[in-house]
Amino acid sequence: MRMVVRPAQKIVFMMINKNKTAISSNLLNDLQTISLDALDKVKLLDRKDTKFVFNQNQLPSILEKIKPYYRILEINNSSIFNYDNTYFDTHDFLFYNQHHNEHRKRFKVRFRKYSSSSKSFFEIKIKNNKNRTVKKRMVVNEMNKHFGKQEGSLVSEIIGLQPTQLAPILDIQFSRITLTDNNFSERLTIDTNLSVKNGTSSKIFDQLAISEIKQKKYNPKSDFVQILRNLKIPEMRFSKYCMGMLHVNKNIKYNRFKPKLLQINKILTQL
Repeated sequence: MRMVVRPAQKIVFMMINKNKTAISSNLLNDLQTISLDALDKVKLLDRKDTKFVFNQNQLPSILEKIKPYYRILEINNSSIFNYDNTYFDTHDFLFYNQHHNEHRKRFKVRFRKYSSSSKSFFEIKIKNNKNRTVKKRMVVNEMNKHFGKQEGSLVSEIIGLQPTQLAPILDIQFSRITLTDNNFSERLTIDTNLSVKNGTSSKIFDQLAISEIKQKKYNPKSDFVQILRNLKIPEMRFSKYCMGMLHVNKNIKYNRFKPKLLQINKILTQL
């Protein structure tokens, strides 16, 4: 008999997410700032990603501890920026299943609008067989639900699919702060207020914080990595797209994500 755990998971999430918590600008006041031009020196479009997921109630302590080691992006006196994303996939969810089935090489295709610069990009993220993330992107005039000629050509060239095989599948929004270490060797992002929706369902993960260290080569001595290890927050592989997909698609395969769901549920229940 196949055990189904999804409904129980969803009920718990809905009970937890009643009280929305966001990053307060007051928490960021004492951090040294950095401009967008200076931060662009640390683009890291070919990189090693390391993620940590924790409850937002741990943010004040974490931000306090990282102050001596990191500078935060500030644009027009603001450091918290909203990101709008539209993800594309095939009708049978090829990209989702690549991740679920643990393929070493996999893809994510999206339009993304950065409120920090008011620019929109078409982006293809490639996780290669060396476990590195490579991002290819181009500036576009606006977020779209379809591909123009240039975007379609990039899909064919990099993924080997016809652009007509892909359709908009999931919209994702979140808030982000972006930091760099004092040596300009790594980027650190912390995302909160994650929400996802498709044409029929939506889901809010408003107590979850997703942090990501982006480095040219993994450095376990990173100050952020050490701080989170001291707080007993372990590294965790986490895909906003995959977590969103399994929460808004009732019949999607998710067996290999069950342990991840339990981990996230445990994080959300922390006081």
